[in-house]
Amino acid sequence: MVPDSRVISGVPQGSVLGPLLFNLFINDIEDDINSTISIFADDTKLFGTVQSMEDVHILQADLNTLSDWALIWQMRFNVDKCKVMHLGSNNLRASYVLGDVTLGESLIEKYLGVLVD
Repeated sequence: MVPDSRVISGVPQGSVLGPLLFNLFINDIEDDINSTISIFADDTKLFGTVQSMEDVHILQADLNTLSDWALIWQMRFNVDKCKVMHLGSNNLRASYVLGDVTLGESLIEKYLGVLVD
């Protein structure tokens, strides 16, 4: 038997209030992001057109901003699930870092039930 303990924060799983509070909690994640960001539930995608090294630096700066946001709000991105997908034949295929982890590459990803390649 687990002894009773006082919970000072959190929302019960499956509650009606949980998704609303989560949305309020992550409401500022888009602040200071120059790339396009897509958020659906707890899934966050960051993407942009990369045609020059300047574009690579902009995308990396946005990843740094997301990493800083996660540290401030004590939320962690699951970097094992974070991947880079290079599209197009003229792509620079740059490497990107989230926090202190170099992100892996992926040729195909599922996005809202649709496979993108």
